[in-house]
Amino acid sequence: MVFAILRALAASARRDLSTYAALRTNNFFLFVALLIWGALVAGVKPVSAEPFLLLLGVLLLFPISSDPLDRIPPIRLALWPIDFRRRLALRLASLALSPVLWLTLLLLILRASLILALSFAAFAVVIQALSLLFRRISWNVEGGLAVPCFPGQLGRLVSANLRQMLTLLDPYLALILSLGGAIWRIADPQLASAALPILSLLVAIALSTYTQCLFGLDSASAMSRYRLLPLRGWQILLAKDLAFLGLLLFLVSPLSPAAGLTFGLPALAIGRYPALRIPLPQRRWRFTSGRVLYGVLQGVVGCMLGSNAEDYGGTPAAIALSLYLISLYWGGRAWDGQLKRPVAARPLAKAA
Repeated sequence: MVFAILRALAASARRDLSTYAALRTNNFFLFVALLIWGALVAGVKPVSAEPFLLLLGVLLLFPISSDPLDRIPPIRLALWPIDFRRRLALRLASLALSPVLWLTLLLLILRASLILALSFAAFAVVIQALSLLFRRISWNVEGGLAVPCFPGQLGRLVSANLRQMLTLLDPYLALILSLGGAIWRIADPQLASAALPILSLLVAIALSTYTQCLFGLDSASAMSRYRLLPLRGWQILLAKDLAFLGLLLFLVSPLSPAAGLTFGLPALAIGRYPALRIPLPQRRWRFTSGRVLYGVLQGVVGCMLGSNAEDYGGTPAAIALSLYLISLYWGGRAWDGQLKRPVAARPLAKAA
């Protein structure tokens, strides 16, 4: 029985590792890849990309360092007729399925120092302890205690969509960037003032991939419930947009709100088509995946408008708002016309 359980865990671990490939099409990863490519073309080391790669790696350690036995529901594990000795053997053998152990051994094979390998393993243990703490926080997020119910006709939908966003890694990447920029602004106001719009754009880039998969965390039953609500299509889309824009405004408020929101509005406009017509099911506690073409368009258009938001007055903001309103109008008509149903039903049902 122990070997059968280990085989099932190994198959589950392989499937789980495949979900991390979503990072390749994340907008922030594309930005880091662009930094690396530019440095290599210039013939220098990609030093500017190293802090961002380190930040991505640290956030990925949270899901990677989880206990392999956590994939088995505790109730089911307790019902299996396994004595203490076999449970201990299962516990020790399951450690071989931990990616943290593989990475530690890789450091030793690459002739890294023993202190470095042990430090990495110890850091992973600390991350695992923090993950256990975050589980309680995530329960609060899922249960609605951490995200209040907003008033109004769309208030509950906005709260639900915000809770969905907080189960992805992208908002926490944006939060770290926002906190770093806020600390820099306090420590050196004169030097940081010129970099605030750039930092605000980085925060917006970290969140922008989500605009391509607004329905990526919704199951097939959730999609059916949307159609039963007494709401028009543009109202359902507006509720999801308000959750995104509200979180973005909160994160860029210590930096440059004008630059961040001027990036976020065209990002929503460009991401509207893949969000409605190209379903991209997402996994919780992973970075969101998108389409490279739309991610590049979001980055180019968003940075062009966002970087000029403070220099050219309200013109870039007006263009961004116009693009957003056009996309909201088109998206509402597409939803009401049932254009999304035949495309989205198959992938969402398969993912569920």
